[in-house]
Amino acid sequence: MNYEIKKQILEKIKEYDRIMLFRHVRNDGDCVGATKGLKRILQLSFPEKEIYLIDSETAQYLAFMGPEDEPVAEELYKDALGIVLDTASEARISNKNYKLCKELIKIDHHIPLENYGDLIWVEESRSAACEMIADFYDTFKDELKIDSEAATYLYTGLVTDSGRFKYSGVNGDTLRCGAVLLDVGVDTDTLFARLYLEAFEY
Repeated sequence: MNYEIKKQILEKIKEYDRIMLFRHVRNDGDCVGATKGLKRILQLSFPEKEIYLIDSETAQYLAFMGPEDEPVAEELYKDALGIVLDTASEARISNKNYKLCKELIKIDHHIPLENYGDLIWVEESRSAACEMIADFYDTFKDELKIDSEAATYLYTGLVTDSGRFKYSGVNGDTLRCGAVLLDVGVDTDTLFARLYLEAFEY
């Protein structure tokens, strides 16, 4: 599905030495999981590249997913590729330095409120942005690398945005993407214990 736009995104990623990842304000499991999961995949696949995820906002119940990168000089954005995940409109992008990036890619599963970005990959039928990143990896698994850390980030967003696979948007593709991640290795016992404990405390 949407192979051509995915291929264009992969080729654009290969072009740049520095990549900045962005997500929406009032973050949730999907936008955190998608950005962290994609960052890890890109780090494993292209160790020579600089990959940054800079966001000062983190929901307390997702603290177990770890911190973000420290802020960097604005100059570093100017020759970078920006990738915005899980964000339908520019107004909701948390780190406003996305505007400084040389080029911008939008990856989202919401109804498009704005068609911002130089490359746009939107699939409204997907239950989560994490599902799209899992599909992106699976499409190009001969070129991309993944590990249990990346798989866990993506699986976290997949299960939280799909209501533990209960919402109406869940379909066979959702479960197939989940299976790809589980095959890599996800400690689901620990993950769900953290999610339920943090949700209860929150």
